Amino acid sequence: MRVLITASAGTQRLLAGECGDLGLRPKRVPAHGVELDLDWGQIAHALVHISIGQRVLIRLCHFPCDGADSLYEGALSVDWSKWIDADQTLAVAATGRLPKPRQPGAQRGQLTHHVFASQRVKDAICDQLRERSGRRPSVQLDYPDVRVVARFHGDACSLWLDPAGTALHRRGYRGDTGAAPLRETLAAAIIYASEWHGERPLVDPFCGSGTVLIEAAQLALGLAPGRNRGFAASGWRHEGAELGPLIEAAQERERAHAKESIAKANIDIRGYDINVDVLRAARVNIARAGLANVIRVEQGDATRMPPPAPGTAIICNPPYGERLGGDEVIGLYEAMGRHWAEFTGCEAHLLDGHEAFIDAFGLEWADSLQLTNGSLPVVLRHYRLGGRRKW
Repeated sequence: MRVLITASAGTQRLLAGECGDLGLRPKRVPAHGVELDLDWGQIAHALVHISIGQRVLIRLCHFPCDGADSLYEGALSVDWSKWIDADQTLAVAATGRLPKPRQPGAQRGQLTHHVFASQRVKDAICDQLRERSGRRPSVQLDYPDVRVVARFHGDACSLWLDPAGTALHRRGYRGDTGAAPLRETLAAAIIYASEWHGERPLVDPFCGSGTVLIEAAQLALGLAPGRNRGFAASGWRHEGAELGPLIEAAQERERAHAKESIAKANIDIRGYDINVDVLRAARVNIARAGLANVIRVEQGDATRMPPPAPGTAIICNPPYGERLGGDEVIGLYEAMGRHWAEFTGCEAHLLDGHEAFIDAFGLEWADSLQLTNGSLPVVLRHYRLGGRRKW
């Protein structure tokens, strides 16, 4: 089956590398993710194990689309009774670049926004099922039994099934996220890009609710991020009904593996934050992930932290300024740069989302990677610490 694992901007190559590590061979790495040909067992494996990808999608069809009418007709080409019953719930999402009308000034049937596009696909599904059975499925946007994704690219559209139902960053361990949460999939991408594997200490001086720490521990210990979450495919009844048992068997194996790996863990992961309230949330999230005996967190100031042991990896997401004033956040970066310049033999991987960060931090970076944190462009910068400040 044709499968697309979607990725946030800048993480496509990292995701392709992770797929290869999991024995899933990518066919293409387009701008929006990684394309593969997988069977049901491999799809279950991807759903449970992928840490960087946002969604795993199974392609149903691909057709030319120049407006609402052709979109509706294209959606009708799928036999939806193979995938959903009238007594199940449905959600449809649309994404990508919508087609423009072929005739200048034409408005009738134009797809003006993604909500309208998703409604036309939903109408086609419901109309087809109602014509055949006299009943139609109900719409449930948050946790549907079947989730359909319409992906547009210019004058074409493809329809996909989302067997997870909800985005893969929802691991199941995170409750309170603090004021500026970092999505779990992006945190995993940062760890993957840093090439940290648990062989040396890791410190997050801005640990917040603990996401970077938890994702780092899971990657180092080989813990499947989807081992404890639910998947919509567990409720599929017709085509693909075997996927649910395959997922559940994989999760059972991975929970047993996690228990054994955590009991034997010998890695040094520590987090600091100046805010005692978010540290309280971090401890809760760490415990929910089963990592309370692996990760240590305590109150600490990033500008006064004790020098880490040589070889330590500092991986963090410093404040961008949303929670701090302009002068205050610049002062923070300057103090960090002065203090961290003394950390001889350490590396830092910092997610830079503030336009003045480079000048204020004042240290030279070794390399960088363009990413996005939600809708915000950010840069992951790699520093080798212990040298002089530039100014």
